[in-house]
Amino acid sequence: MNDLVKTSLKPFREMKVLILFVVMMICFEGCKKGEEKLTIDPIAADDIYETEDSVIISVDFLHVTEEVTQKDIDHTMEYVEKTKKGEMKKRAPLSVIERGDGTYGIIDGNKTYSALKQLGATNMPVVVVDTPYQKEVEDYDDLILVNTEAESEFRQLVTALGSELAAEVKETSYLQDTDEIHMKAKETYGGDYSKIVDVLSADMIVPKGELQAAKGKLLEKYYVICISGDQTDGEFKACVMLSNNAVAEIRLIEKTK
Repeated sequence: MNDLVKTSLKPFREMKVLILFVVMMICFEGCKKGEEKLTIDPIAADDIYETEDSVIISVDFLHVTEEVTQKDIDHTMEYVEKTKKGEMKKRAPLSVIERGDGTYGIIDGNKTYSALKQLGATNMPVVVVDTPYQKEVEDYDDLILVNTEAESEFRQLVTALGSELAAEVKETSYLQDTDEIHMKAKETYGGDYSKIVDVLSADMIVPKGELQAAKGKLLEKYYVICISGDQTDGEFKACVMLSNNAVAEIRLIEKTK
């Protein structure tokens, strides 16, 4: 009789366990969403307004992509103080892009981020963009000007990086042809020249088995806005911010032999 009762109750026990598991998962997801949906930090709220497209992200998940000095921070803090007093309008959310390692690279707002973080802000509103762009570029002439200015710096960067990674460096000549640049801007980016980021570009052929390590060094030591690709494909493509806000492209390619 006891065996019969136990057998008849088994489905109910299994159902109870299943229901308990479902409830736990719902609670977990609810907590997870609660963690993701932050409330804007009061320090950041004094200087940056929110929009329908903006999200709140912890400062721990944001990376500067250009050199920011203490002098830059002090100068930015003057504007932050004026904004707090109502003497200046608040600025738009920072523009960021997914960096490829679970964090975000700042395209526009590096100085603001640095100043607010130093003031103690724990998070700030950002707009996550789909593709990297060069914030000082509006037309073809701007595109060529900023990239020409940054050409020497880019060559020094890839030479140093190539040496560190024991990589074979091949500078490419993408988009040096005027007609090709105009065509790409029109057909790929709807006339937006700021999104053409491979005028300055280079391929780095890294030793076999070193691709993931090369990606880590690139993210750690250089002003990488974002990095994409897959180790299984044997290639990563990184967009790097140079000192004049020009954006260059570096491809890490694993040797096949």
